[in-house]
Amino acid sequence: MKNYVLSISILFMFLGFVGEVHAANPVYPNRPKLILTLVIDQFRADYLTRFESRFLPSKGPRGVGGFRYLMNEGAYYPFGQYDILHSMTGPGHATILTGAYPYKNGIPMNYWFDREKQVKTYCTEGGSPQNLLATTVGDELKNAGLPSRVVSFALKDRAAILMGGHRADLAFWFDNKGPGWTSSSFYQDGALPAWLVKLNREIQVRKGEKYIWNVSGKPTGYSADDAIAYQPKVPSLGKGFPHEALFGSRESFAMPLGLDLIETAAERVITAMGLGKGKSTDLLAISFSNHDYMGHAFGPNSLEMEEMTVAEDRVISKLLNFVQKNVPGGLKDVLIVLTADHGAPLSPEWMKAHKMDAGRIQEKALAEKVNQRLNDKFGKPDSGDWVSFVYDLEIYLNHHLIRDKKLDRARVQAEAKTALLGTPGLAFVFTEAEYYERKLPPVMHERQALKTYFPARSGDLVLIARPYWVPQTDDAIEHVTGYNYDRTVPVIFAGPSIRAGIYPKLIEVVDIAPTLSFVSGILMPSVSEGRVLSEVLKY
Repeated sequence: MKNYVLSISILFMFLGFVGEVHAANPVYPNRPKLILTLVIDQFRADYLTRFESRFLPSKGPRGVGGFRYLMNEGAYYPFGQYDILHSMTGPGHATILTGAYPYKNGIPMNYWFDREKQVKTYCTEGGSPQNLLATTVGDELKNAGLPSRVVSFALKDRAAILMGGHRADLAFWFDNKGPGWTSSSFYQDGALPAWLVKLNREIQVRKGEKYIWNVSGKPTGYSADDAIAYQPKVPSLGKGFPHEALFGSRESFAMPLGLDLIETAAERVITAMGLGKGKSTDLLAISFSNHDYMGHAFGPNSLEMEEMTVAEDRVISKLLNFVQKNVPGGLKDVLIVLTADHGAPLSPEWMKAHKMDAGRIQEKALAEKVNQRLNDKFGKPDSGDWVSFVYDLEIYLNHHLIRDKKLDRARVQAEAKTALLGTPGLAFVFTEAEYYERKLPPVMHERQALKTYFPARSGDLVLIARPYWVPQTDDAIEHVTGYNYDRTVPVIFAGPSIRAGIYPKLIEVVDIAPTLSFVSGILMPSVSEGRVLSEVLKY
């Protein structure tokens, strides 16, 4: 018995020694030839599970599928989350490849108010990433001295610019007026590349063609037949299928036609720039913006969004098969990541009709209440108003006026907050002063506020709505909160060094950038705060 115990002990010691030797001599993951980042704008986490029955097979005689291929062959996290107050395009795209939240990367919203210049400011003002105060994965590939090529594009300029970062070789986006792809002097000193000019000519000769979008197959039954009945305004595309538009109109590019334009551009840029054919890792980031256009118009429980998701499945399949044939080594040398910049709620009208608390918040009326309260307390200004700007549940006060009247800003903010207390649909309000004092709403809201608020760019008052309450617009839905329906998105990695499987755990979208950086053998972006998702890596 003693000999048996001794033998077992020696065996465990040997295994421990072998483990230590293995740990001391690790094999670093093979660096991919291309990182292909696919972002779908406003893509809820449940779209992949609700509509899975309509997706192409993972593999078949014609090649690989789209979503099902990524779900089956990749590491699939059904629940990736943003820990922020405002779920929208700018902050979402800024987070994905910086690995940092707005309080670090400087993009708290799509727009904010410059109090000194007294102007509304766009997150990618001037077609540049100057407002992005962080590096991206693409920037770090360049900073490492590698001859990497970095390209990003989308229908939306802010999506393309915030993914590409500061050192992208090219970032481009779609101009409906052309119509065609365009860029800015930040990326292109002079004319567009010849291959992009040629593509634009092909697009422009189609202007005026009739485009018809119809149902492509039997619906899953998960879409609500009555979704359209509760919309505040009938979409410009009409109430139901078939939808028609002329090529060149904004409506035409919001339909699956926009997906085709994106996929064609992806093929052209891969070919023209030889992506994946160099000595180091290249990066191509693509955002499918038109999903968001349709989501705003019809809402996530509409048949339109089911059909859009099915169309995306086909387009992604086409792109993956192109990559398989045109990048040396095919998909086994390409690291793919699929995610979204935010999710979406169901429309408040539909929710109310189905006996749930929901509604719309009249931001103009809130500004009037604040102005009246401050007029009563401090006197009506000789010119202008106390409220300079209201945007997506943030209120910016007139700092010039506050200074001229020699008032304490924190006191004025507190009075403004008092005017909003008891407003239907509002859960909490906090002020700039309360942010600095850490007197914030509890638990989840406090955490999200600290990760979102950016002094000088965020408002004097930040309003936190109750679930399914949104600002008043003519769209079916708005996504401006930190609740699960707005902040939860799928995250999938597929390619070399990835362990396929479904990972039923919550991760954060900020984990994407460090994971891509690790696999690429580079530093994480400058203010990245996520973790390397080591559980999905083979090494």
